[in-house]
Amino acid sequence: MVNVVNRRLIREVVMQILYAYDIRKEDIRKVAEGILPEEISNHPKSKDFAFALLGKIIPNLTLIDSKIKSHADNWELDRMAVIDKNLMRIAIAEMLYFPDVPPKVSINEAIEIAKQYSTDKSGRFVNGILDAVRLELIKNGEMNKSGRGLVDMPAKHPKDAHQPPVVVINEPPPPQFREKPAPRDPQQPPPHQQRRPQSQGGPRTGGKPPYKPNPNRNNPRGGSDSRNNDNRDNRRR
Repeated sequence: MVNVVNRRLIREVVMQILYAYDIRKEDIRKVAEGILPEEISNHPKSKDFAFALLGKIIPNLTLIDSKIKSHADNWELDRMAVIDKNLMRIAIAEMLYFPDVPPKVSINEAIEIAKQYSTDKSGRFVNGILDAVRLELIKNGEMNKSGRGLVDMPAKHPKDAHQPPVVVINEPPPPQFREKPAPRDPQQPPPHQQRRPQSQGGPRTGGKPPYKPNPNRNNPRGGSDSRNNDNRDNRRR
């Protein structure tokens, strides 16, 4: 007896059972009994996991298919590859009804099996739809995970969680900057070397006009001294 069976093998077998169910439309257990290999049917835990998947997919097929349709742009279920469609059904069922299976594990398993059994583009196609479904389930609170299934789930923040108080800090006023002086013309000398402009009439001292001697200062009558001397000579004669 096989002690351990890889869950990927179980998913591959469940995919085959769903494929046969789509064609034959018979009782799912009857279809499964004719397809299950001995290594799974003889291992109780493996067989239980296989029938648990089938027991969640078939009764909820309408809900699961609606999740696929809502994110499959311009695609009808009838036009999808049967393998891709059934792998997405398995992954969505695990995300909805198997709390111990991490969502990304379900998505990665579907992608790898699609690459192996379906077309070259199936991996990308399955990944895009399943990741959109995952985000929708998280947003709507439809994905309930526990234990090992919480490995890649975002942390929950309760609405009534205590919020830390807001501390207001009095900031100092912004510094005041002085305006910079206009740049100096490099062709002009610095201010301390510049000459002051002189007024017309020559330099002044203390704001007074320069001293000019008065030639008639000693002659109250005016006139020049030579003229006075000539008058005196004439009188003597």
